Amino acid sequence: MVSSCRIVIAVLERIVETIPFRDTLFPMEILAEISDKTLGLSEFEILGKNYELKKTARAILKNSEGLIGVQHLINDGVHKLPGGGVEEGETVEEALHRELREEVGCTAKIEREIGITIEYREKHKLIQIGYCYEVTLIEFVGEPTLEEDERISGLTMLWTTPEDAIARMKADVPNTYQGAFITKRELAFIEAYLRK
Repeated sequence: MVSSCRIVIAVLERIVETIPFRDTLFPMEILAEISDKTLGLSEFEILGKNYELKKTARAILKNSEGLIGVQHLINDGVHKLPGGGVEEGETVEEALHRELREEVGCTAKIEREIGITIEYREKHKLIQIGYCYEVTLIEFVGEPTLEEDERISGLTMLWTTPEDAIARMKADVPNTYQGAFITKRELAFIEAYLRK
């Protein structure tokens, strides 16, 4: 019995190591894994529990002047990139276009993939996989239609350089549990964008 278990484990390890399988799970480069432990919120990682899985799409949205769109959540004490959750039946790219219409009131063209972050939010029992893309603004098509929690957070849009966005995010003092995750995630995305 023990030897057959070892064989199964060895086969599974080889399957996971194959490039096509890995690309199916994570088609972009993984930029950061963020957890309560890596944020200094806990001394250890909690393993073996059930977590909800959520996917999100984020945009490094460039305008014609080369500035990027950054959202300031005034009441949460953080800055973030435009984007949000992938809904049932949507692809990540479809979710990105929908979120840009809703949050920014614009259409945009996806230029390239930036990478992925994986967040393990112990307090919410949530694993969140964030996909980020560099996109170019095409046109404004109407006013943003913000959700209630976005209005409550005081969401405002600003256009700035990537370097200024990084400085703002590093100066942020998140006042919510999720705010610490947001800051770490967005910094990983913008820093990867500048490296590529």
